[in-house]
Amino acid sequence: MPTGFLLAEDAAVKARFSTITVSDDRDNERPVNVFFRYPEGETEKKYPFITVEMIGLAHDTSRQLSETYYYYSRSASPSSGGNYIDYYPSEYTESQLRGMVSNVDYLRIEQPVPVMLVYQITTYARSALHDRQLTSKILRRVMPFRRGFIDIPEDGTIRRFDLAGWTTSDLLDQESGFKKRIFRKVFTVQMSAEIPTDDIRTVKRVESVIGEIQDKRDIEQPFSNRIISHIISEEF
Repeated sequence: MPTGFLLAEDAAVKARFSTITVSDDRDNERPVNVFFRYPEGETEKKYPFITVEMIGLAHDTSRQLSETYYYYSRSASPSSGGNYIDYYPSEYTESQLRGMVSNVDYLRIEQPVPVMLVYQITTYARSALHDRQLTSKILRRVMPFRRGFIDIPEDGTIRRFDLAGWTTSDLLDQESGFKKRIFRKVFTVQMSAEIPTDDIRTVKRVESVIGEIQDKRDIEQPFSNRIISHIISEEF
């Protein structure tokens, strides 16, 4: 699997659209190819097809929390409270994190930066029938307006995957001397994601504390006042 920020997300989007098929009087079920760019070679350009492009990225400040560290250990669980994590964005699942620690070790990461990725999904077809089939399947089964989500196998998370809108953008086919039309639909999709701000670090459990613990009031109080208060307390 292509682990890493953006690589894992791109792979998940392509996988989501790679299951679409169309049918006509010649084929009962024809798979639709998916590309990360517009296909240039004639052998690639077999209609209908779909292209995937990431066109935007923004800091999702509504999900940003105060700067803090998150920890993982074999004994920690969400019910135990605290800053608990069970994945590392776009790279490691909980089972993989479990293999990185022993019974007395912790893994620590700084809070990742929440972002929103914007993808543009474009369908190309030479027949109105295929165009309608693509639009119908995408809106009903692949990317519905409600309950949008997407699985990221690389870290075991389920992300938000919301359809922001779609539009018709038909083209004249240059290869046919601009005499035929290419039916094209453009879908805009948003995906929640996180950018790791540091690498995973191993933290050892504290075995002992060396030194004395003093009352904060004693530390801040001037030395002369501490002597006077000590004398008064002895007199009483």
